[in-house]
Amino acid sequence: MPKPNGMLAMDYPPPTYEQAPVDCPFNFDFNSLSSIEVQSNCFFSMSYPSMKAKVYMSYFNLNEHQIQDLYRDFNVRLMEHTKQEARIQESSYENTNQQKYGRFFEITSDAPSNLHYLVTDQKNHFMSGVLFFSATPNYDSLYPAIQYIKNDLRHLTESLVWR
Repeated sequence: MPKPNGMLAMDYPPPTYEQAPVDCPFNFDFNSLSSIEVQSNCFFSMSYPSMKAKVYMSYFNLNEHQIQDLYRDFNVRLMEHTKQEARIQESSYENTNQQKYGRFFEITSDAPSNLHYLVTDQKNHFMSGVLFFSATPNYDSLYPAIQYIKNDLRHLTESLVWR
């Protein structure tokens, strides 16, 4: 009798966080399992080599950009990565005392990017991110890594300090 197909269990080490080495108008903690590469204008990426994943982060100063335009562009990119039948799970983060408002969008189908993210203070700062894997999109197989990185982005948001 043939054996049933099994799923590969992905175990990742518990995260250890340290302060990001960025010279930008914000500070945050990142998972030491990842590495950070800063580009110009405080755009940066967080790479997870063991997962073949990368989160591309963009930062915008709201004194130079209109928040409505940034939200519109974010939503356009989100819809470009979504099939019509795809389901999007949205979750939020809010800390009014520290002026941090974040939103997480998880596309629960085989999409080029399953996780989109933004955080803003709604006055001066706006940061967005998108997760990509160097693999064929397969939501079920990538799910453990998506959740692990989503947890890291939540920690990034909680530790974020605007300057």
